[in-house]
Amino acid sequence: MANLSQDERLIIATYPLNGSLAHLQDSLREAEQSYPPRKFSDVESFDNSATGPPKAISRLLSTLQGHEVAFGLRSKTRNGNIVSELSTLVGRVQNGDFNYEHYRVLSRLVIKEAPDVDIWNAVFDLISTHSRITPPPSRTSFTSSFQQTPWSFNTGSFADASEHRRQVDNALREELLPTLRIDVPDFIPAVFGHISRLDELAEKVFDQCQKKDTRLYTKGSGWTEWPKSAKEDLVLDWLHNLMKQFVACVNDVHPATSRQIYKGPSAYLDGSPIKRKMDVGIMGRHGNKNDEADGKTSPKSNWAQILVAGELKSNPIKDGQEPAWLDLATYAREVFRTQDRRFVLGFTLCGSRMRLWHFDRSGSSGSSSFDINQDGLKFIYVILGYCLMDDEQLGLDPTIQQSDGQRYVNITRNDQIERLILTGEIKRQAAVTGRATTCWRAYSDGDESKKPLVVKDSWQYEERPEEGELIKEATDKGVRNIARYYHHETVQVNGKNDDTIENLRRGLMKSYGRIRFKQRLLYEPESLVSASESPTKAVAGRGRNQGQSQSPRLSQKRSSSTAQMTPRASSKRSCSSFESWKSGSPIHNRVHRRVITRDFGKPLYEASCPAVLITGLIGAIKGHESLLNAGILHRDVSIGNIMLTEDEDDGFLIDYDLATRTSNDRASGVPSKTGTKIFMAIGALLGEPHSFMHDLESFFWVLFWICIHYEGRNEKGEVKRRIVPQYEDWNYLSTERLANLKAGQISKGIFDTVDNYFTEHCKPLIPCLKELHKAVFVEGSRWFSEHRELYSDMRRILEKARNNIKFEAVG
Repeated sequence: MANLSQDERLIIATYPLNGSLAHLQDSLREAEQSYPPRKFSDVESFDNSATGPPKAISRLLSTLQGHEVAFGLRSKTRNGNIVSELSTLVGRVQNGDFNYEHYRVLSRLVIKEAPDVDIWNAVFDLISTHSRITPPPSRTSFTSSFQQTPWSFNTGSFADASEHRRQVDNALREELLPTLRIDVPDFIPAVFGHISRLDELAEKVFDQCQKKDTRLYTKGSGWTEWPKSAKEDLVLDWLHNLMKQFVACVNDVHPATSRQIYKGPSAYLDGSPIKRKMDVGIMGRHGNKNDEADGKTSPKSNWAQILVAGELKSNPIKDGQEPAWLDLATYAREVFRTQDRRFVLGFTLCGSRMRLWHFDRSGSSGSSSFDINQDGLKFIYVILGYCLMDDEQLGLDPTIQQSDGQRYVNITRNDQIERLILTGEIKRQAAVTGRATTCWRAYSDGDESKKPLVVKDSWQYEERPEEGELIKEATDKGVRNIARYYHHETVQVNGKNDDTIENLRRGLMKSYGRIRFKQRLLYEPESLVSASESPTKAVAGRGRNQGQSQSPRLSQKRSSSTAQMTPRASSKRSCSSFESWKSGSPIHNRVHRRVITRDFGKPLYEASCPAVLITGLIGAIKGHESLLNAGILHRDVSIGNIMLTEDEDDGFLIDYDLATRTSNDRASGVPSKTGTKIFMAIGALLGEPHSFMHDLESFFWVLFWICIHYEGRNEKGEVKRRIVPQYEDWNYLSTERLANLKAGQISKGIFDTVDNYFTEHCKPLIPCLKELHKAVFVEGSRWFSEHRELYSDMRRILEKARNNIKFEAVG
């Protein structure tokens, strides 16, 4: 028997089982009674494949897996807690790798209500035993055989959230950390090397800055007007004035730039539900001429106008650390939220140390830092480069065009160019990394009837099946209650497939993408970690040896600048979450794909009444079953993927980003889940192989969520929704914690507080939701075996509820 440590005993005592296994005792007794006593020699004749004992043991293991103790007890065979190991045992039992003898000790302890310490001791023994057993080939069901790969969630996965800064920033940190890279070689040439005449113009400006009559820059001491304190307001004024002079120097040989410095640390930008201020940036000119002349930012500044984001810190030692890059990342997220962006560029200026950044759907990367006082030419090259970039070089999507006041995209359909007029934005996912789904309502320019189409752009892993192919296959097979196929293609930019590695980063990260990200992101210049020098003095003396220049003359005049900075970890420990990230993840390529479907609808939660809401849900369940019969499993049932027809007489499913063919038994090698986790089934959250049963459970959570957050329509016909703090937190919990919370709710009475949380508009749905709960969670426990009859059971319950609601309305 395992020897529990004092810490383990303390965890067990802190979170007692308190009868949470009592509801399993009857089924465990039946399993024990059906098992032959040890004194008989016919143990082998016991039917281990019977539904009774495996089902009882599955429920026992799953209940233990969701208990708080399982999250606290550390594994003795691998990193992490024992939750994943219990999940592995559940998977083995469900796949037919089951011998009751292995679980008998644990089962008997639960039956006789043994002390918690004995039960958890038996759990450790069980895990230890199975870790030494090589499992035989499993018997897999036709829909639960897909190998799973790690799941990831991003800040675009929130549902009905107020997006408090602290919560969003924490989520964004976890979204970006696995793929964050800094000190990327050749960063500056890759970003700025395609700007016409930039080398020549930077040299011209640099020479002008060193003339005696103007003397903006002096070799050896740096920029004449540079504020030594590096206080934010002083640096902003200095940047603004200097940029105007840079532009004036090239105005005679290059068209006047329309860019200006954004100075906004004291004002919130419009266009975001989060109140955020941005220190500095580059934007197009707007407002009145007096504002521009005085260097003031118009009070109407909007995130949609920001071209390059910037973050200032007065202390140079902050370069490369979390406060600087994370603040910049939050700005990049707002730019992505409000613009048609393929990528976002930015910079941090910590003291006089500058670092350049690139954010796209595969992650973020940064250059080596350099001292702007020691490498004035490089500073001019960068700032002038930002000012002279065209829209495409700044990351705006060149395939979304505008003419005569109409926005449109061109597609190649049936070997002909077809223009689709975009009439309105339906959805835009607010995130930096991930699929970044954006949908527009549209119609074909050649269609006089202007039948509505939906244009969907997303950035998908290149290893995954194309969503458009799956929709086409489903449409060709006559699948009902789904969005029907019109066209799909991979977006082309400059004659190439638009992807993050080759096209956006121009191959820059291809060889660098698998370099591991070690310990913390405290990569500081060697000059900044010397205890014998002050930061200011150290930077002034050694800052020239950083980064790489693009210009031939630049490299000749600054030969020492071509040496790349060697990262050096700070000797000081940080309290940031970087400590928990010991290595980075491989950077996977994402491909920009465009899918067009024929059917336009509205989200399920916009239903005009509860009866219509049920109608939409019934239609979506029909669509899911029809899709499964065609050999495709959806795998992402959520509040945004269930639609009502415009006439509110049916419902249908959309979004095949995570769908897969049921014949596919091989993992793609990329994170397979980036959806809205609050609607995921308990087993899916715990990492079980995905089954159609998980999706059916998700339908329950969708209806449950709507009943809590949606209040019908106001006098203007607008949908009324609310934020409920207790459930808003679901957005930010880990998958394991959320699974534990959901499991506790379904077993301890999920409807005990209905009056407190369900809206008046949705209270007529309470009887229906209770019946669905009984069907989906038999005996208050999550499901452990597949049964296709659940489709018809759920439809029957919903149809009955719809008829009752209609009858009551008439009465």
